This record gives sequence, structure tokens and C-alpha cells, in this order.
Amino acid sequence: MTDPIRTTLDVLLELLSPLGGRRVLDIGCGRGGLAVPFRAAGADWRGLEPCPQAGGAPGIDVAEAQAMPYPDAVFDIAVIVNALHHIPVGAMGHALAEAARVIAPEAVLVVIEPRAEGDLSQVIATVDDETEIRHAAQAALDAAVAAGVLAETRAFDYVRREIYEDFEAFMDRISSFAPERGALPADLAEALRAAFLARAGREGAAFTLTQPMSARLFRRGPAAG
Repeated sequence: MTDPIRTTLDVLLELLSPLGGRRVLDIGCGRGGLAVPFRAAGADWRGLEPCPQAGGAPGIDVAEAQAMPYPDAVFDIAVIVNALHHIPVGAMGHALAEAARVIAPEAVLVVIEPRAEGDLSQVIATVDDETEIRHAAQAALDAAVAAGVLAETRAFDYVRREIYEDFEAFMDRISSFAPERGALPADLAEALRAAFLARAGREGAAFTLTQPMSARLFRRGPAAG
């Protein structure tokens, strides 16, 4: 069953509160958009990103998710938000094993991934069809559970609504996770613009796109390192 429209931040804060004094690792954090709200809630936030971009939040470590530079069991919480499907398929299992390794035995790992459906997905598919890689991310999670690396405690879907001032703001947002989308040839950029304008809703002067999301919660499994 899919929950009503919500923001991913609201979902995370509801799942993880209280955050005061808890050590949080944001795996594949991009520019570190969760840093400010998590720190405001009292968390000791740390980001991990292999390709940091200019303007990122302080506290981001540069490393691959499959080779994290942290001791065992050092974090109380780890989150992977819209990032697992950006890890090469062959490395997804290693990244999940590393996530299990660096969280404490009773810690929680939250993995939020977009479903391969919805208006936002259909717009992005104009230039980058992620259907296969998104299914691969879910399969990697299932495999980690089957191998005993992770133990799943909860799963649910919700709908995320994104609001953009204009097409350029949309491009900036999707390029924060996949920088190559910001350097499209002119014909593909125009096709993407046309798809955006055809599928986007309106909220006043702004544009909106909806995206079904999968949220899955885990703890360390018996086979975690």
C-alpha cells in the first residue's frame, strides 16, 4: 500500500526521531542536503560522497560506498537516499555490506529508492532510463537480506512530490545526483524540456512532478562484518 504524498525529509524525521546526539552517516549524500535539518534536530551528521560537487555541506568525506573509511560499528544511523541505484551494480552488495559494518548492532539503516514509475521517472527516462538499475538496487537489498548481511524490519511506499521554479531548477536538481545530466547535447536537452513541460503539474507559477518511492528499514544481519 502506498502512503499519501509526503516529503522524503518528513519520512526520515518521522522514522529516525529523536536524533539528538545520534551519529548519522548519509551515504551518497550529494551536496549534503540533509546536513542542515539533521544537525538542527541534534544529530552528528556525516556525509559520504565519491564525487563531491561545489557548494556542498561541511562534513562530507570523499570515498566510494563500497570502501568506507570508518571503523566498525561507529554510527547509530545510516541512510542511503536516492543513491543506491547510482552505485555500479557489481558494487551494490559490497556497499550494503559496508553500511552494515559501520553501523552499531542495534543501529538502523534506511534505504529510500525511487520506483521505476511515475511522472518524474518518465521525464528522466527521456535521456536516462533507470528502470533496470532501479530494479537492480531492490534486488541487491533482497540479496543482502538473503545472505544475512541485513535484517529487514519494515518496508513501505510513499509518493514524493517535487516542486521546481522552472526547467532550469529541475535540471539543477537532477544533476546533483548525476552530473552528466547537466551536460546533455542540445537535442537531448530539448527533448527533456519537452517531456518536463508535458508531464509537470502546476502549483501557481511553479512546476510539480510526482515520484513513487520505496522506503526499507534494516538492522545489521547475523552475517554482517
